[in-house]
Amino acid sequence: MKPNSQQQKAICAPLGPVAIIAGPGTGKTKTLVERICYLQKNGAQPKSILALTFTKKAAEEMSERLKNRGANGLRVATFHSLCFDLLKEKQGAIPQFISEPERLVLLKNLPKPSALSGVSRRELSLLVSRAKNLAKESPEIRRLTDAYNAKLAEQNLCDFDDLLLQTHNLLKADAAWQNKIRQRFAHILVDEFQDTNLLQYQLLHLLNGSNSLFVIGDPQQSIYGFRGASGDIFGKFAQDFKQATQITLDINYRSCSNIVTIANSIYPQLPKLTAHNQEPGKAVITEVLNEFSEAAWVIKRIQQAIGGSDLLNAISDDSTSQHRSLRDFAVLYRSRSAARVLHKSFAESGIPMQIIGDGSPYDEPNVQTIVQLLAKIADESRQISINNMSHQQTFTFSKQFDPSTRPFNLAEQLISAFGFEPDDNLSQLLSVLVQFTSVKEATAYFDKIATNSFYDPRAEAVTLLTIHAAKGLEFPHVILIGAENGILPSKRGDIEEERRLFYVAVTRAKQQLDILHAQKRNGQPAELSSFAAAIDPYNLPHQIDASLTKDKLRAKKRQIKRAQTTLF
Repeated sequence: MKPNSQQQKAICAPLGPVAIIAGPGTGKTKTLVERICYLQKNGAQPKSILALTFTKKAAEEMSERLKNRGANGLRVATFHSLCFDLLKEKQGAIPQFISEPERLVLLKNLPKPSALSGVSRRELSLLVSRAKNLAKESPEIRRLTDAYNAKLAEQNLCDFDDLLLQTHNLLKADAAWQNKIRQRFAHILVDEFQDTNLLQYQLLHLLNGSNSLFVIGDPQQSIYGFRGASGDIFGKFAQDFKQATQITLDINYRSCSNIVTIANSIYPQLPKLTAHNQEPGKAVITEVLNEFSEAAWVIKRIQQAIGGSDLLNAISDDSTSQHRSLRDFAVLYRSRSAARVLHKSFAESGIPMQIIGDGSPYDEPNVQTIVQLLAKIADESRQISINNMSHQQTFTFSKQFDPSTRPFNLAEQLISAFGFEPDDNLSQLLSVLVQFTSVKEATAYFDKIATNSFYDPRAEAVTLLTIHAAKGLEFPHVILIGAENGILPSKRGDIEEERRLFYVAVTRAKQQLDILHAQKRNGQPAELSSFAAAIDPYNLPHQIDASLTKDKLRAKKRQIKRAQTTLF
């Protein structure tokens, strides 16, 4: 498809600072790729072009698209990989990296002020990372960060935040080196600009001497404040580059018209998206009794859409229902805690699933350990020091761990050797390993899906994931659970970032969107999210779960019967 008029303006924008506001599904990556091709056609040397993004997967996808368009020789990198190479070039070598499990153990063992006594290791890790990326933090976090950095220095270790921080400091201190890098990269393009934190933004200033800076993203999808991303980074860009060209991409190619209308109503004061696909699609809010009925509703809905696990479920009362495959479904939630019952119900249902983001089995220490061990066996390493977050253990493989053994059987042996208790996470790992005949094939698969938080788009399974993990993805049918005040918006979150999370959730849906809320959750009364409640019911109708209506009728009959018996 040829670029539309706004995409064409962005592609051919004059040199200098350019900011492209690209709403969901508006062809952001396509526009960025075409901009790079345009620069090359108009005389820019490939080596003078630097394209930056935030994940290895996004960088690989962009490189592949550029290769298909015949644009070769330029640098496509993440901020971290760029800084790694620059530091290596400048210093000749960099320290060894601390692994995330080792980092968590180090933080656990550091003395902490009473103000941080109840904070989990993962939360501490995020807070320290934010501090190192120049976010404003409390004096307690600053002191903890200093102690953490001192421990890293003692062991001649660094973390990934140090890549950015050290590069920033060296560029700032060495004007000659900074000028050399500026001359090398005359054109810098940044994808997903809304995810930029203050340190990354300052790096761009240091790298961008010619002001040929092209940034593209969507302010309404800035949802990584907990990592230090600035929700107003586009505003800061406009303030620092007052003469910048600004263009908005507003034709959505992803979602049906009704879903686009709902997305527009979340930000009524902003320019509207226009749906390229004029099919209406379907969106509805459903009220359920509690978190158990919510999980049951989701499972039944999916069973109906894929043909049903039994005759009863195969009969849907939804005349617009169309046959789908399991991979068409994504169930989204604000946090892992809001999905505990859902995860358990799916595990019991036998419906194939993959859990992405917070709550993913691959984030669990025991699963990480088995995956690491399989990788070592594939490399025929006979000894490895495994840091299992709570303890460190040096494990020497015996001859029984033969690399030619099927990975499923190897994993079973390793689980037994380590004395790990069987659980749902390890069971899911084993179910994945069944498909592979060699351990090298299995570890190659894990390496590949690790670039996207262990999401495999080809897997014939329902995807269960946090809204944060869903960003950048799209699905024919999205089910958002826990759309309740206190969950979404979260009690602890910034209200505007919570609104952006709701916006991201809605705009993942291509054809169908179901939003669920419960009357009670954890035994306490719950109310519909203010974000969902604010949307015109004409565009987002409300309905009550049929089983809830039956429960109410049964309760009313019992009440009448009790009242009648008192007459005798």
